Amino acid sequence: MVREDSEFELVPVSPIRRLEQRLDRLESSSLIDTKSIFSEIIDIVRMNQQLVDELAKSSDALRIELSKLPGKLDELVTNLKDLISFIKASGEEESAGITQEAIKPLVDKVDEMVKTNKSISEKNDAMLELLDEISKKIKRPELARPLPTLPISRPTTPLPTTPLRKLRPINV
Repeated sequence: MVREDSEFELVPVSPIRRLEQRLDRLESSSLIDTKSIFSEIIDIVRMNQQLVDELAKSSDALRIELSKLPGKLDELVTNLKDLISFIKASGEEESAGITQEAIKPLVDKVDEMVKTNKSISEKNDAMLELLDEISKKIKRPELARPLPTLPISRPTTPLPTTPLRKLRPINV
């Protein structure tokens, strides 16, 4: 009953028993670790999928907002053009209104000031001529009059206090 192709040996049982125990420990521990590793991998895959979903949603929202941007930019450009044309029109109205209505009183005032300055200038010229004549008269020596010859006697009466000749006012 023994077959020839089977081999038999005499081996101590204790090392085999230790190997069996070690295999049992490895199998039992590897199952627990394997289960925890698989559960962690599944959790990671789920979180990754959630992130991908959120990124896809935010990407779609961003694309929608970016698609609205050209229309808003066109509206902004139109509003800026309207503002610029309004500013130009108001500037033209102000400049046109100034030339007709507001400048006439200013021109009248300037004309009046020119006339006043002209009359003041003429009066100043006349005043300068009079001052020149007066300065010439002051600088010109008067003709010396001969002094009357009186005897050199001492008068006992005081001399008169009235001026010898009457002063005339100068017309300016």
